Amino acid sequence: MKKPNLTTHVLILLFITFASTSVSANWQSSAKQYFENDDYEKVIELVKDRKRDKNSKLALMLATFSHLQEYSYTGAKRDKKQYQGNMEVLEDSIVTKDLNDLLYFTRLADKPDVAKAAQKLLKQVFKQIEDINDAPLIIEFINSENKKTRSIALDAMKRMIAPLRKHVTKGGTLRGKDITIMQDKKLITSLLNHAEDSKAAAILLLIEEPVLAYIPQYDDISVTKLESKIRKAIIKREKKHPESNWYSATGKIKQEAR
Repeated sequence: MKKPNLTTHVLILLFITFASTSVSANWQSSAKQYFENDDYEKVIELVKDRKRDKNSKLALMLATFSHLQEYSYTGAKRDKKQYQGNMEVLEDSIVTKDLNDLLYFTRLADKPDVAKAAQKLLKQVFKQIEDINDAPLIIEFINSENKKTRSIALDAMKRMIAPLRKHVTKGGTLRGKDITIMQDKKLITSLLNHAEDSKAAAILLLIEEPVLAYIPQYDDISVTKLESKIRKAIIKREKKHPESNWYSATGKIKQEAR
């Protein structure tokens, strides 16, 4: 009998991988559709064998929030107990790679209890973000239509940006990665889109000069007021550090700066 050659083995592996990915996408799509249609018993049944998936918390989240919704409708102690137990597991294991799944649940406007529970987990994940390179993970939440979700994201972003501005104020120079994030177009425009929010405005003021390049795109009184504050902040910085630029108190030039 002729043995399969290397090409055959590769094709078989590719087929298995494709089939596995397709099945995974299908159950996720079906589970979300059931969840959005308030058919929580079907969700629980569909994900029951996937809740311990080490690579994704989506199944566990779906089960957890389905029990929460069932409890909100019926007050059944069984669902409350399942929800609380699952939440404890999520609180102990949730990490930054689960943020995309959390984003889905925070966007469900007609399920306020679910959004609130997801926001609790969101706070916990954001506390894990310490490296400025991971700051872009927060941006999608800044764009959220849910005010509470957006507020949590803004708090997390300010926590990362504030020490950087303080570092320059004290006489230092930012690292290349700090400069890259602080002048990021998506971050700045996301914040400007919510400039009426005092938290967003505060972050933009911390970013300082890079914001000015995008202000002409906005015809809004809150942005106009912000521009005035930024220009005053620049004057104050230059008075304290005459040779400075926005990222260096000594005026040191970094190639990352635009």
